[in-house]
Amino acid sequence: MTNYDQKISCAKDRLSSLMSCVPYPLDRNINTNRVAKKISKDPEVRSLCGPTISIQILSSFTADYLIDYLVLMFARRGFNASIRAIEYGKIATAILDSGHELHTNPPDLFLIFPTYRDLMYCPALGSNFNDTDAAVKKEVAIWAKLWGQLQAPAVQLSFSPPSYRPLADLDGFLPGGLTFHCRNVNLGLSKASKSSIALVDTEHLSFELGIVNWDDPHTYNLCKQPFSMDALPQVADAVAAVAQGLLGKARKVLVLDLDNTVWGGVIGDDGIDGIQLGPETPEGEAFTHFQQYVEKLRQRGVVLTVCSKNKYEVAENAFCNHPAMVLNREHIASFVANFKDKPSNLRQISKELNLSLDSFVFVDDSPVERELMKLELPEVLTIEMPKNPALYVQTIERCRVFPMANLTTDDLNRSNSYKLRSQVNQVFETATDMESFLKELQATAAIECFDESTKDRVVQLIAKTNQFKLNPNQFTPKELEAENRDVLCIRLKDRLQDYGIVAVAVLSIVKDRLIIENWVMSCRVFSRRLEYLTFELIVQYAFEHGVNEIDLTYISSTKNCLVYDLLQVLGFKKTRLKNHFSTSVRKFKEDVDLLPHHISVVREKQTR
Repeated sequence: MTNYDQKISCAKDRLSSLMSCVPYPLDRNINTNRVAKKISKDPEVRSLCGPTISIQILSSFTADYLIDYLVLMFARRGFNASIRAIEYGKIATAILDSGHELHTNPPDLFLIFPTYRDLMYCPALGSNFNDTDAAVKKEVAIWAKLWGQLQAPAVQLSFSPPSYRPLADLDGFLPGGLTFHCRNVNLGLSKASKSSIALVDTEHLSFELGIVNWDDPHTYNLCKQPFSMDALPQVADAVAAVAQGLLGKARKVLVLDLDNTVWGGVIGDDGIDGIQLGPETPEGEAFTHFQQYVEKLRQRGVVLTVCSKNKYEVAENAFCNHPAMVLNREHIASFVANFKDKPSNLRQISKELNLSLDSFVFVDDSPVERELMKLELPEVLTIEMPKNPALYVQTIERCRVFPMANLTTDDLNRSNSYKLRSQVNQVFETATDMESFLKELQATAAIECFDESTKDRVVQLIAKTNQFKLNPNQFTPKELEAENRDVLCIRLKDRLQDYGIVAVAVLSIVKDRLIIENWVMSCRVFSRRLEYLTFELIVQYAFEHGVNEIDLTYISSTKNCLVYDLLQVLGFKKTRLKNHFSTSVRKFKEDVDLLPHHISVVREKQTR
């Protein structure tokens, strides 16, 4: 082993040791301050956590105590966070100063930390509801103006109410109450926020921790730090989770064990009538509540899979025939029940869905199965489940494993889309005549424009795509709306389903050359040859604009190697410039012979 390999091995061991101290969910009895300081001072370990992300903190209070925890919680979620903070109390002045470094050297992500002390228009006692509405509009207008100046996505703390309530229980319900004003401003901010802005629900966070463990007036008076020291890890974790969702790196798949996880008892021994499920017993009701929660996750876009040590027919029978089952067989995108080890089965599910293992969250009541999963597949997030099933929902909630910045139509359709994708993939694997199969799908590519109805999905797709992606470049809606850019958005449909917008190319013309600034495609439509059609449309765009040369920047990662192979097929050649590739419209039309994609094109809307 070389010195370099030994150095990396030692860093991996340190990382594993540190991450074992911050499991999912966080153990509030562990001294995370010690772990946070260690990882903050160890750049070798942080470099192994994931891609480096530059973060700018804009805060109205002292964030010094929070930074180490943020570094730790971002590392825990797959980022090497490089964090800088401006002097506290200067959020607005820094954002509005065009010469400030946050404009001249913008970060990848802003973290904005106000408190209720920054609210400027709280109505006086005795005000009416009209006064309240007017005050909220003024508050929201301030933040909307500031957001419009940001050149990167931002995560912002919402306004948590103070621990005191001058109007007692009416403080949250009547005009003049600060709690009431905080709540209404938060709702106004939520309505006004764009796809590049994500809010942390601090009111819920304060409820979760308890107001005594949240707000610390003494610490604020002492050093302008509003949270209790015990709250800091939870605040940092909540911020990192929301940022993970905003940046499109949230996990997508919930992997469920069955016996004593989805229902009580062992169905192979107890039979379908012997398992605990339903309101007849406290344990059965707990499992029903857990299934109801999981079904809500499915509805909002989390993909459900089953990985169980059971006979397939016995396990599936419960989903089809038990009267108290909330989940049914149609809800499960991939159903694996056999007596193989679960890591092997999870690799199979990963291949079937064409999703990387770091997209998966594993839930199993067995400590042995959890330890094996952590050992064999550390990239899978394994949750430490309690013995009491009544605490299952609370435990997953505390882990914040499926964060989201906004809810799109594609999110609502995702679970069913992956189930159908699994079925299509199985046919792909057994098909002997692929051309006939692709024709039979009757696929259509609908070309949509980048507008209010599509921009959230476009920004989300660029951010979260990993496998088919040219480079790490991301864009805010404002950047994509620039006059010198065009955004090619493709929605794929076939006789089975509407997949939504699954391919995006960001294009610009510079000095008689077409630049593909980024090109992404959802893994849901791999093997459908949509990439060939997309490039044909890009070539057509170049031809229509009188441009012959097409350039792009390809930066390899651990996940996007298939793009490199495609570039060779499309006729791109590497130039002398680093990571730079080029081809020409003429070369593509004369020399490149692609397989037929069997996809017809419909322009549902005119592009810009």
